Amino acid sequence: MNKVKRDAAGEGASLCIRTSWGPIVVTASGGRVTSCTLPELRSEPRNPFAWKGARVRLAGKTDRRVLKKAEHFLKSTFAGEASEVPSYEWPDGTPFMCRVWRALAGIPRGATVEYGVLARRIGRPGGARAVGRVCGANPLPVFIPCHRVLPRDGSLGGFSGGLPWKRLLLEREGSIGKRLP
Repeated sequence: MNKVKRDAAGEGASLCIRTSWGPIVVTASGGRVTSCTLPELRSEPRNPFAWKGARVRLAGKTDRRVLKKAEHFLKSTFAGEASEVPSYEWPDGTPFMCRVWRALAGIPRGATVEYGVLARRIGRPGGARAVGRVCGANPLPVFIPCHRVLPRDGSLGGFSGGLPWKRLLLEREGSIGKRLP
């Protein structure tokens, strides 16, 4: 059951999701998701992934609504089901970073793309590593699907929360082995 608490500072809101792999924290402000933090996993977890519950800490009704949508989105995603992505605040960054994040948002569920292909699509041929760095700086993993970008060699590459998260997300989306041209 979710517990609702007012934020003492009267600002922003957060959702803490308990999982067998550690807590996922989502923040919101102004009716939009502003960040998502996955616990860093440096090695394969011993336990299979399991959803254990969630708690919302809020400042107002608007943020509560978007966090409930974020909870539904994440729960559905980790269960392997499609769900509408809730409203989120586009991250601040350089024009290049913003182009990468917008391109990431256009990669459909169930598909992957190579770093170099994405770099060419946004007008930066030869910028595969730069695209990878921007993916690693994504403050909204899962919401802006940086996990759908892979190296040319077919490996998983990297992921801000660790490769077990990336593998889990790709498996649950049915993305393994499905690349966009």
